[in-house]
Parts: sequence; C-alpha cells; structure tokens
Amino acid sequence: MPVFAYYYMWMQGSYWSANKLNHPVQPFPGNYNSADPAVINWQIEQAKAAGITGFIVSWKDNATYRRILPLVESAANRDNFKLAMEYETLGSSKSKLPVAEVSADFRYFVANYASDPAWYRVNGKPLTMIDDSSFYTTSQLASITGPVRPALTVLQDVSTVALYNKYAAYTDGNAYYWSSENPATNPHAASDLAALSAAVYATHGTWIAPFAPGYNSTLIGGHVVVARNNGAALRTEYAIAAASSPDILGLISWNEWTENTYVEPSVSYGSTYINVLNGLITSSG
Repeated sequence: MPVFAYYYMWMQGSYWSANKLNHPVQPFPGNYNSADPAVINWQIEQAKAAGITGFIVSWKDNATYRRILPLVESAANRDNFKLAMEYETLGSSKSKLPVAEVSADFRYFVANYASDPAWYRVNGKPLTMIDDSSFYTTSQLASITGPVRPALTVLQDVSTVALYNKYAAYTDGNAYYWSSENPATNPHAASDLAALSAAVYATHGTWIAPFAPGYNSTLIGGHVVVARNNGAALRTEYAIAAASSPDILGLISWNEWTENTYVEPSVSYGSTYINVLNGLITSSG
C-alpha cells in the first residue's frame, strides 16, 4: 500500500527561532532552508529509505513555491519518488482564500506542473486535495473543482460522513488531515475512519487514511498533546488507519515542526520515527 507523507516547503530563517520544541538533526540538514536543493534531495532520500512512496506537498501559487516546487519535482524524478499536492486554503492572515484565487491557482497547477512525471496519478490524473475543503459552499467548491477535474483527481479534506456526502459530487474522494487524533482518549477513532472509508468507497472515490507519530500545539496557543511514547502512538495510529482499507496511507507528517508531527530525523529523537515507520511498512508488505 502506498504511504505518502505530508511535506512542507516554508522552512527558512526566522521560522526556526520561534515555537519549536525540537530541531532537525545536526549537522545536516540542520535548521534548513526549504529552497536548498541539497536539503530537498536529502529529505527525499531519507523518506524513500524509510519506505515512503511520496510526499503530499502543501502548495498554493506564490513566488516562494514557484521557486521551490520545480526543485522538488526534479529531485523526485531523480529518485523515482512520487508527489501529490495539498492545496493550502489559508492565507497569511489565517483566513480562507477567495474562491477566485483558489480556482486560478488550480488552473495554474494544471498548466505548469500536472504534466511532470513526478506526480502520482489516480485514474491517469495527478492526485491533489483541498485542505479544509468545507470552508467553501457546495457551489463554491464546484466552481473550483469543475474546470480542473478533467485534468486532476481532487480530494476533499473533511472529518465526517455528512460533510463528505455534501461535497461528494464535486470531488473524487477524501484525504482527512487528522493531525491531533488520539486513540488513547478517543475510543471512536477506528470507527470514525472506517465510516469515512465506507462513504468514500460508496461513491467510488479515493480514500487517504491519516496517521501521525504524535502532536503538540502548546507553543502555538493550543492545548492538545498526543504523546509519542517512543513510537507507540505511531504504531497504534498506523494500525487504525490501515484497518480502514485505504487506497493510500497519509502520514502526518514528514516535517511539520510547529505542530510537532514530524518524523524527519531530529536532535531529540534521531532517526527513531523513520525507523519505526520503516518497520511498520516492511512488516505490512
């Protein structure tokens, strides 16, 4: 089963100086710049060695990502690694982006990236998803996805069957970004994912099931902590996600250092989490 890890391209400079519990392993890549081709290549090589199939790249059309994404495509092609795209619906002010901007960005993606062989294809079309898709009304989402669905597979990101069914006619499945799942305190975690899976497959869609090694939002104003417990959380969440019979397992995340869901090698944990991940992927065949 393919395993894709959510991947972020905004790390540089002042990003590393605030709200960090941990930092990337030293001396390389250290507190890296996401635009450095050597860093991108190292990350892909590390992920591939762990058994990860590809990265789900968080993206919207801006000057920074126009520089970086072609570098990621090139590195992925060199290493026979695959990419999918998650569209960032939040702007710098943390408000949802206007429909016209999102629509234009998706059309730009089709015109400038979709033909690259690095993109993982479902039904012959590059796999994409819209973060927090329920921010938009059904008519708004239809106006975003309608023009590009002939060229792209476009998934929702919703947490309930009711929301999935509300938008199902305008999308091709669901990639639920459940970064703060805590099976230790939520006895319904497995049944929630199973219900989402059934809803997606009832519409012949693609289902990406989420799992994470832990979560900690306390340095960014949150209060939720999902303890890593030396890999126990990752093992439990992997098992729950896999039990939902997904098309793809979605690891949250490769390098989200602010919410502390990363598995990328770090000062505090070394390579513990990519080693645990590799064991899980290897044992599941």
